[in-house]
Amino acid sequence: MNNKLALTNGIWYKIKRFIKNIFMKKSFESSKEQILESQQTSNNSAYTNDLRTKFEKENENKALAEKLLYGEIGTIDLNEKEVDEMTEYFKKDIQNIDNELSRIKQHILAMQKELKH
Repeated sequence: MNNKLALTNGIWYKIKRFIKNIFMKKSFESSKEQILESQQTSNNSAYTNDLRTKFEKENENKALAEKLLYGEIGTIDLNEKEVDEMTEYFKKDIQNIDNELSRIKQHILAMQKELKH
């Protein structure tokens, strides 16, 4: 083994360092892009999974609510958590119906005003 220091002022050393920097920079940028893409993919899949879970839960609540409305099951058949979920579901449903009726009422009143003028 030679214990000599590498010369840093030679032309070959400078050319070698220049080429090494070019390739290292490109590989660094490409690895950085790959990391960013994988993070975006994982974020998108997490968001998609959250949406899917939420959608499935809403569908389950809707199916359970329909069974309750049509008398297929009774409130006795539900556990406490399901009762709370159904209470919230029906409160939201009633609120949506009230909002829709209010919108229709405003539309009718506007039409009546238009006919009077």
